[in-house]
Amino acid sequence: MMPALSALTIAARTLLLCALAMPACAQEGVAGVDGAAAGVMHGDLSAELAQGGQHSVRGALSRDQGGMVLDVAVDGLRNGNYRDGSVFHQRGFNGGAEWKLRQGRFGFSADQLKQDTRYPAPEAPFLALLAARPEDLYRYEVRRASAFVQRYVGSFELGVELSQREKRATAHYAGEDGSSESTYSSRRRQLAPRLRHYGKVDGVGTDTEVGLDLMQWQRRSGRDGDAQRRQYSRALLLREELAFGGAYAPRLLLGLRHEQFQLDPADMPAGGSDWENQNAWDVQGSLQLRPQLSVYAKAARSYRIDDDGYTRAGYRPLAGQLRRDMEVGATFGDAARSASVRVFSERLSNQIVFDQNLGQLGFAGNLDPSRRDGVAIEASMALARDWRLDAQLRQVHARYDDYAYDGPDIALVPKTLASLRLYWTGQGGASADVGMQWLRALRYGPDFANSCLAQVPAFATVDGRYARKLGAWELELAGSNLANRRHYGDAPGCRSSIYLNDARQLRVSARYHF
Repeated sequence: MMPALSALTIAARTLLLCALAMPACAQEGVAGVDGAAAGVMHGDLSAELAQGGQHSVRGALSRDQGGMVLDVAVDGLRNGNYRDGSVFHQRGFNGGAEWKLRQGRFGFSADQLKQDTRYPAPEAPFLALLAARPEDLYRYEVRRASAFVQRYVGSFELGVELSQREKRATAHYAGEDGSSESTYSSRRRQLAPRLRHYGKVDGVGTDTEVGLDLMQWQRRSGRDGDAQRRQYSRALLLREELAFGGAYAPRLLLGLRHEQFQLDPADMPAGGSDWENQNAWDVQGSLQLRPQLSVYAKAARSYRIDDDGYTRAGYRPLAGQLRRDMEVGATFGDAARSASVRVFSERLSNQIVFDQNLGQLGFAGNLDPSRRDGVAIEASMALARDWRLDAQLRQVHARYDDYAYDGPDIALVPKTLASLRLYWTGQGGASADVGMQWLRALRYGPDFANSCLAQVPAFATVDGRYARKLGAWELELAGSNLANRRHYGDAPGCRSSIYLNDARQLRVSARYHF
C-alpha cells in the first residue's frame, strides 16, 4: 500500500484553489438575485457561577447575509473542584463560514481548545528545599480545521472535505525521586471525497453514497518525546438506503466499509496481517405497522484501531478491537404519550481500554472477549398542558465469554440504571425540571476473578433546574446531587483507592440573546 501523502497534498492545494475562487462566484450569484435580503446578525452572551470555585463565560456571534453565513464563538471555564490547591482552566474558540450557491456550497471551519490543570504534588521533606510549592502540571491543546466544497449536478451530489487535527499534551510530575515530564503530540490529516445520488426505481426511493477516506497520522510521545510513529490508511465506503413506501413504509439501509492500514514494520503488533485490513458493515430495517406503531431491527460489525500505543510493550499498538451488535426494538405512541423498548446484544473482542491498575500511571490494554446483553425501556407522558414525565430503565448483563473467568460479571458495569424526570412549563417564560437517577450496585475495578465480596454500593442522585425568561434575558438556577449523597462509581482496589464523586453543586447563570 502506498502512503496517502501525495494524494492529500494535491487535494489540499486543489481545495485551496477552489476556496479562493468560490467567493467571486458567490458574489456573482448573490448579485443576480433581485432584492437580496439585508444581513441579519444575532448572538448570545452567557455567564455561570457555581460552587467549588467554578465559573464560566461564553459569547457567540452569527451573521447571515445573501447566502453567506459567518459565525464565531469563544468560551472560558475555571474550576477549583473539591481538591485543595487544584485549578482547572479551559479556553475555547470556534468559527467558520459557509457560502450557498444555486449549484452547491462551500465553506471552512476552525476551532481550538486549551486546558491547563494544576495539582499540588505529594508532600516530602526534600521537596520543601527545592520549591516552595511543587506542583503537578498538565496541559492539553487541540486544534482542528476543515474546508469543504459541494456541487449539485442534477440528482447527483459531488463533494470533498479536507480536515486536519492537531493534539499536544504535556504532563509534569513532581515526586520524591525528582521531577519528570511526559509529552505527546499528534497530527491527523484526512481527505474525504463523496458521491451521492437520489433516485427512484419502480416506485422505490434510492439514496446511494460512495466515498473514500484517505488519512495520514503521525505522533511523537514518551517521557522525552522520542517515540515516533506514523500510520497511513485508506478506506472505501458504500451506503444504500431504500424506501419502499406503501401501507407499511418499509425502509432498508445497507452500509459497507473496507479500510487498509500501513505502519512502519517496527511498530506492527502481533498478528499484523489481521490488523492491517479491517471490514465493517451495517444492516438496518424498519416497518410502520400502524400509524402509532413502528418496529425496527439492525445488525452491525465495527472495528477500532489503537491510535495511541501507550502500552507496556514499548508504545507498540494494541490488537484491533472488533465489535458485533444486534438490536430489535419498537416504538408506540404520539406527541402526548409514547413508549419504546429495545433488546440488544453486543460482543467485543480485544476491547481497547485504559487500565489505571497497571503501573503507576496506567496503560492501555486489550480485554478478553466479552458480551453485553440487555433491554432498555423509555416512556414519556404529558400529564397536563404544562407537565410532562419521562422515565428510562436499562438492564444489562455484562460478562466475559470464552475466557478463563467465563461467566463473571464485568467490573464497573452496572446491571441496572433507572431515571425519572418531571418537566414543567409555566406562564411568563418560566420552566423547571427535576430528575432522579438510580444506579445498582456494581463490582470493584480490578476484581476479574470475583474475589472481592464487597460491591460498590447502589446510589441515587437528584438534580433540578429552574429558568425564567425576561425579555432578551434568561436566568437559571440549577443543582446536581441535591441530596448531597456521598457516592462513588470507581474503586481500583477492593475497598480501597476510593474517590468520591461530586457532592452537592449549585449553579446560577444568566444569558442574553440579541
